[in-house]
Amino acid sequence: MRSEISEKYMVSPYFVSVLLYVSIVGVGILNFQRKLIVNAGYNAWISVILTGISMHIILWMMYKMLSSTSDGQEIITLNKTLFGNVFGNILNSAVVLYFVYGAFLKFKMYLGLIQVNMFPVMNILPMSISIALIIYYTLFGGFRSVTGISFWATLISFASIIPQIVLSLPSLHPLNLLPLLNHSATDIFLSSKSMVFEYLGLETLLIFFPFIKTPAKSQKWAHSMMILITMIYLMVLTIAIMFFSEDQLRHSIWPTMDMLSIFEVPLLQRLEYFFISLWFIKMIAGICIYLWVACRGLKTAFHIGQRNSLIVFLIAIVTINYLIKDQRSIEWASNLYSPVGFYFIYAYIPFMFVCMLIRKRLTHSAE
Repeated sequence: MRSEISEKYMVSPYFVSVLLYVSIVGVGILNFQRKLIVNAGYNAWISVILTGISMHIILWMMYKMLSSTSDGQEIITLNKTLFGNVFGNILNSAVVLYFVYGAFLKFKMYLGLIQVNMFPVMNILPMSISIALIIYYTLFGGFRSVTGISFWATLISFASIIPQIVLSLPSLHPLNLLPLLNHSATDIFLSSKSMVFEYLGLETLLIFFPFIKTPAKSQKWAHSMMILITMIYLMVLTIAIMFFSEDQLRHSIWPTMDMLSIFEVPLLQRLEYFFISLWFIKMIAGICIYLWVACRGLKTAFHIGQRNSLIVFLIAIVTINYLIKDQRSIEWASNLYSPVGFYFIYAYIPFMFVCMLIRKRLTHSAE
């Protein structure tokens, strides 16, 4: 409940923008282009816009649902309120596991990026343990520490995207964008469905909502960041389309990394190494938010200490990461998570939104 949270643990409304950015934008921005053109080809940019619009609707539903109670409950408490302790806690367990799985994927995909592009024969276990310790240290400081690292991660992320755009300009072929509309509506919607994976992270708001001071004022910041994220995805996709042929893009595992490896700048022979290193703090921030909401959800639902659950989650992530080593396994894990996230966004959240509307009307009728 909101009344139980001291103001010293809360953050200002505008910080919701950086929290959403690091939750949503991850390593997937480096290879989503390949998956997106499978169905819609070079018309995939339409899918980015359509998915972005739908995310604004879902975001509006989330704010409406979470603001419908005077004490600003989060999704864990709402599940118990609507469905009782037993079924509510079954849902809460699923929500917690969902966020832990999301944290694992972010962890695994970044280490996979390091292995493919930097150290293909290196034993990844020591690095996994080191990253896990950094994550634990960050989360030890609480939600405000997570918000702080998210702020710097956002700045660094923006600083790394702008040079990529500038360096790519001389090599772009705008005619690749033509013809503009040569795919069916079905192809566009199938492409939009695969694009949903790149927006997963929006749902972290469902748990950290009570930690925002005057959350109503944060909605404009959240929607503004969603517009910016959609523009970034659109820009990165458009650059890839104009840089590669469709055949090259289909067979590139990390299109953005392949682009960076071609660019030449003074003092830096391998620009992609520098880019991957810059994104380290971005990756840490994204995992921290996912694990923080998972631990917070577990504490709210079952009164389990956040530090204890965090240790268990980190050990599980490092262990599973060590056992899953090849690229196909990473893709399989992503493909398993993607439909779950799709139904979480487009089925579970609207369902909860409708339930809260019905409950609100019944309450008003009783009064």
